[in-house]
Amino acid sequence: MAGKLEEEILKKIRPSAQEEEQVKKFAGNLLRVAKTVSGLGCSICGSIGKFTWLRGDHDIDLFIVFPKTTSRDELEEKGLEFGKKIVSEMRGGYILKYAEHPYVHASIDGYTVDIVPCYRIKKGEPIISAVDRSLLHLEYVLESLDEKKRDEVRLLKQFCKGISVYGSDARHLGFSGYICELLVIKFGGFMKVLKEAAKWAAPKLITFDGSAGGSAKNFGEPFVIVDPADRKRNVAANLSGENFIKFVSKCRQFLKEPSETYFFPKHRSLSDEEIKELKDRGTVIFAIVMEKPNIIDDILYPQLRKTIDRIETQLKQNEFVVDRSYEYVKDRIALFFELGIWDLPSTKKMTGPKISSRKHAAEFKSKYKNAYVEGQLWMADKKRDFRKASEFVKDFLAKDRDYLVSRGIPENIAGLFLKARFLQGEEFWEFVRENEGFSAFLMEKYFEKL
Repeated sequence: MAGKLEEEILKKIRPSAQEEEQVKKFAGNLLRVAKTVSGLGCSICGSIGKFTWLRGDHDIDLFIVFPKTTSRDELEEKGLEFGKKIVSEMRGGYILKYAEHPYVHASIDGYTVDIVPCYRIKKGEPIISAVDRSLLHLEYVLESLDEKKRDEVRLLKQFCKGISVYGSDARHLGFSGYICELLVIKFGGFMKVLKEAAKWAAPKLITFDGSAGGSAKNFGEPFVIVDPADRKRNVAANLSGENFIKFVSKCRQFLKEPSETYFFPKHRSLSDEEIKELKDRGTVIFAIVMEKPNIIDDILYPQLRKTIDRIETQLKQNEFVVDRSYEYVKDRIALFFELGIWDLPSTKKMTGPKISSRKHAAEFKSKYKNAYVEGQLWMADKKRDFRKASEFVKDFLAKDRDYLVSRGIPENIAGLFLKARFLQGEEFWEFVRENEGFSAFLMEKYFEKL
C-alpha cells in the first residue's frame, strides 16, 4: 500500500517537466548574469541546486564565491554591490536582509532569490563565514543522489512538512532540507528512513564515514547527524526535542497505518468538547496579544522565547507557577500561558534569622514590625504585592520600556507591551474561537498523540 501511496504523493509534489525546464532556464540566466557582474565563481545552492525542490517551491539561493584572501569587510561590501547589480540587470526588486552578514533578498520574474556572499573552503577547513559549508553540502548531495533518490527526498520533505517538523530556522526548530537529503543518502529511501526512525530514541547519533568518534551525548543534543563536510558540526543542532520525538512517533504511526493525511493534513480547530476539557483542567489560561514587529523570524522567535522566559521568571518570583507557555505568530503575536498556581493569600510568611543572631535579628525586626518567633527562628507576615497573577501581568505590561528592558525583555518586544491586550477567561476563549490558526495550534499542543 505504501508504494502506491508514495506514487500518488509524488504526482502532487514532483515538479512537472515544464516547471523544471522553466526553473532551470531561470537559474541558468541568473548564474550567467551573476558571473558576468561579479567576475567570480557562482553557484545555485539549496534545493534548487540539488534538484530536490518541491513543486511550486522556487526559492533560490545564489552564492557568490570569494577567495579566502578577501577581507570580511570587502566580502560584505562587494557581496551587496554585486547582488544589487545582478537584480538591476535582471530587472527585479530587492531589500537587504541581515543574518551573520547582510545579503540581498530579491524578487525576479516571480522567483524569490537570496544572493549571498561566501568563501571557498575545502572539506576539513574551518569556515570563515557561517554559510561557507553550503558549497560542500551541494557537492556532497549531487554526488550521492540519483534521480530516483531525489524523489525519495521529496517524499521525506513533504512528510516532515505535513507533520509540522520541517524547517531548521528559529521559527520551526525542525528538519532542514539538508537533513532530509542526508537521511535518504544514509538509509536509501523514504520508507527505509521511516523504518529506521521508528526505532530511534534520544540521544541518537548518525555518521556517514564511520570516522566520527564519541557519541550523541558529547554534543548535548537529542539528535546528532555529523556533517560529512565537518565532523565537529551537528547538522541537527537546531532540532528541538519536541520535534525529534514527534518525528519518531509519526513514523511509527504511519508505518502502522499509511495515509495521505501525513503529507497533506487537515488542521482543525479545537472542538467545543476540547475547549470544555481545557477549561475543566482547573488551571488559569491567558494570552498576551500584540502587534507583530517588522523583523525577520530568525530574530523574532528567539526574542519571543526570551520574553516568555523572563515573564515566567517574574511570575515565579511572585510565587505563581507556570505549567505551560508557547508563542504563536501570524498577523499578530500571542504569548500563551497556563498557570497551575495563580491566586495566593494576601500575606506571605517570611523566614528570618535565628534568634541567636543578634545583628541579623535586629535588622529583621526593624524591617518587619510584626516579627514573631517560631522555635529558634524569627518570622514575619508580609503583605503580597500581587495576590493574582493577572494583577501582576497587567502591572508588568503597563511598565515603561526602560523598566521592561532592565528586566530582560528584548527592546523589539518591550515597545509593544503598552498596546498589548491581556486576555483571560471568556475574552481568551472568544479570541480562540475567532482565530482558527491559534485554535489549531492549541489543539495540536494539547490533544495530538505522540
